[in-house]
Amino acid sequence: MTDVATHKGNDLMTDEHVRQYWEDGYTIVRNVFTEAEIEQMRTACDRWKFTGNLLGRTWRKQNTVIWVDEDRDTGTTVRGMQWPSYHDAVMDKFRTDPRMLQLIEPLIGDSVKQIINQVHWKRPGSRTTWPLHRDVRSRQPSSAFIDLFESWVQTGIAIDPHTTANGAMSVVPGSHLDVEHDPDDKSVWNAPEYGADPRIHPFELEPGDVGLWSAYTVHGGGFNTTKHHDRRLYINGFVKADKCTRGEWAWDQGRTCGLYGEPALVQFDEVDEIRNAFYASELNRKEVIRD
Repeated sequence: MTDVATHKGNDLMTDEHVRQYWEDGYTIVRNVFTEAEIEQMRTACDRWKFTGNLLGRTWRKQNTVIWVDEDRDTGTTVRGMQWPSYHDAVMDKFRTDPRMLQLIEPLIGDSVKQIINQVHWKRPGSRTTWPLHRDVRSRQPSSAFIDLFESWVQTGIAIDPHTTANGAMSVVPGSHLDVEHDPDDKSVWNAPEYGADPRIHPFELEPGDVGLWSAYTVHGGGFNTTKHHDRRLYINGFVKADKCTRGEWAWDQGRTCGLYGEPALVQFDEVDEIRNAFYASELNRKEVIRD
């Protein structure tokens, strides 16, 4: 187990947050972003949701992908997207906001690459959900990551209130310590059995809060059963730069790295071979949502 004493907090990510992260597998830092800043993110997310609805189908441009499904209850539904930050100054600004580095530096240091830059929408009444799982399932190929347990942290900025009613995810404290940290052990990737675990509880957030969780922490989201309350979450996943052969640089010894030049190899293996935008259906491709 990680020696918590070697990880010191700061004014934002306190020692108590650090302790909870390593011992429980998650923590929540409240009121990181202001209402004015969250409103900027809401507006940016709405632009991308409008774009997804306009496209009408799952669409990709290298690392940027918008997932669009046909929902039996709500029709054409934008479920999420990856890497808006290549094309959106607002989303790009907040993924490397200095406060984000303050949150993750006590956990993984200040030389960091980014794998996940993602927005999730949960439309009221839709069938969009995320069954209980561990994010290690998406850190593929496993050979690209070293010591994933200690080198990776996932973050989620709440853009809307996250409540049980609108599909807030649930988390199982301590579940990151229930298994061996073998990234190739597929038996631990999906974890429906934790639905009956007495430790499970809602991961409720208010706009501006930031949640952090481990690649091995069991979590998942319910349905948005409200009539009018959307649920947007801005997810950014970071890894120690010297422990990963993929990803876009976010910070190099604390210095912010911009998205310049050609996109890096992140999750889309053909980022250099397929440079033009395409609809997944036209190329007979199944674009699987990764978190």
